[in-house]
Amino acid sequence: TAVTTAPTSSSPSDTPDSNSNSTKTANGPLIHPANFNLTFKQRDILDMSNQDLRDLCQDTKIVTLMFTLNELYSISIAKTTKMLLNLAGCLEQGCLLVVVDSPGSYSTLALNHNSKGGSGNVSQRQEEGLGPGGGTEKEGEKEKGVKKYPMKWLLDHTLLEAANAGGGDEGGSDGEGEGEGGKRWEKVHSEDSRWCRLREELRYPIALEDMRMQVHVYRRL
Repeated sequence: TAVTTAPTSSSPSDTPDSNSNSTKTANGPLIHPANFNLTFKQRDILDMSNQDLRDLCQDTKIVTLMFTLNELYSISIAKTTKMLLNLAGCLEQGCLLVVVDSPGSYSTLALNHNSKGGSGNVSQRQEEGLGPGGGTEKEGEKEKGVKKYPMKWLLDHTLLEAANAGGGDEGGSDGEGEGEGGKRWEKVHSEDSRWCRLREELRYPIALEDMRMQVHVYRRL
C-alpha cells in the first residue's frame, strides 16, 4: 500500500506550511489506487510448463528480472536458458525484457569443462547452447578446466543468437510474430556498470547505500 498511500506529513510545528494547499497537493500517493492492480503468484519459473508460462505472461508489456537472473543461472544454466528461449513465444511483439543485476565478477558463471566422469559435461554444454567446446577463449576466462562466462554474454548468446537462429519454445509459434529475418529479440539498451547514488539531502526510514549495477533491455520483435 506504500505506493498508493500519501506519505505522512511532518508536524505543523516543524513545517509551518505543511497544511497549505500546495503542500497537500504535492503530498499525494505515488500512484492513484484506481491505476494500480497487483497480483502475486509464487511459482518456480524454471520448472513451469510452457503453457503456464504463457498464461503468466498474457498481455504483459514489460518483464523485469531484478537481481534474479544470475541466481537462476547459478541454479541451472540449462533450465534458465530454456526459460529465456520460451519467453519469446509467450510475449507479444513490442514487449520489453529488462534485466538488472550485479556488475562485473559478481555476475560470472563458472562451467567445468573437464570430461572426468563421462560425457555429462559435454551434453550439458550442448543443452545450454554453448556448443561442444563451450565457446571460444575470447568469450570466457579459462582456468584449470573451469571456464567463466559473464552473465551478459550468456544472456546475449541466448536471446540474440540462439533464439534468433531458430532456438524456439516448446510448442512454439511456428514463425508467427517474428521480426525481420526471423529475429525474435533486439537489444535496445545496455550498461555494463551504472551507479545508483542516494541524494544526500534525502533521509530514509531504513539504511540504504549507493550501489552499482548492470542494465540490459531487449525488445520482442
